[in-house]
Amino acid sequence: MDKTGLLVIGVNLLIYAAYFTGVFLFSEQGITAAIRSFSLRKRLKPNDRGFLLDSGPLAYLNRLLFAVFQKEVNGAAFFFGIVMVFFIAFVLGIRLFHPGTALFAALMAASLPVMALVVRMESDRTKGSREGISFVSELYRQYRINNKNIYAAMEGTAASTGDFPVCKRHLYRLLLRLRSSGDPDEIKEYTDQFSFAMGTVWGHMLAVCIRMAARSGTDVSAGLADISEQLKAANARAEERRRMNSESIRMTLFLIPLLYAGTVLLSVFYLDVAPGEYLRNQFGTAEGILFFLFIVFLLLLNLVILRAVSNTKIDY
Repeated sequence: MDKTGLLVIGVNLLIYAAYFTGVFLFSEQGITAAIRSFSLRKRLKPNDRGFLLDSGPLAYLNRLLFAVFQKEVNGAAFFFGIVMVFFIAFVLGIRLFHPGTALFAALMAASLPVMALVVRMESDRTKGSREGISFVSELYRQYRINNKNIYAAMEGTAASTGDFPVCKRHLYRLLLRLRSSGDPDEIKEYTDQFSFAMGTVWGHMLAVCIRMAARSGTDVSAGLADISEQLKAANARAEERRRMNSESIRMTLFLIPLLYAGTVLLSVFYLDVAPGEYLRNQFGTAEGILFFLFIVFLLLLNLVILRAVSNTKIDY
């Protein structure tokens, strides 16, 4: 592909990006209202919570964004961005590939942001699970010290010097949200978000304990003590599993980028391919772009699978 073709693709990309960004900026409220209207049409029916907002993809995306960024992020805007990436990638790909190949490449391109967020969330979940013993023990200690006041216990745990930064961050955010509202439904929503961010069975049980104590002042000492004891037993089992599965993660995370860098060096220094020609072949041809996108996609997919399977959380 010559320079003129690359320039045309670049200009088209900028035009499509500017167009869809403008459409979203002018229509954000209308798009959000339409999604809510569609998902809440049958809200009056028992147990019908709406597929998009309450229990479907958009709800998962909102929880995922909050777990990663620790603040409210517009899930509808992020979803619109993913759709825009898919459409732009498909329009550009149709100029280079067969329609089926262009669709596949567009799906891979659109999935990359979500996969990156999932990798980040799973990494935080794994770190947080390893902090469980010290975190729950400190929360239980603060709960007893503060006369079984869950809010004071959470504040004391968040302000403590304990070595559990991930859990402390999630707990502090939960405390701020709980103190901003006393509505039972909102308390359940906030504790469910905390449970989702922790991603463990003990995190779910801890969220239930916090919800019961915050809503009705129920004594949850026995629940906190039981979680702490279960975590001590689970920690011993997790240590052995972690030693067995650490090698595969290191190979995926470091070996694949190193192998790709090695192929670049071999092409330049041993096959006498000029750097400019290599870049043109890699990013200026249909085959080169497709294979590079496929490498990145498989790398992220492997990281997601390894985080979910190999790097086992400390749980019970």
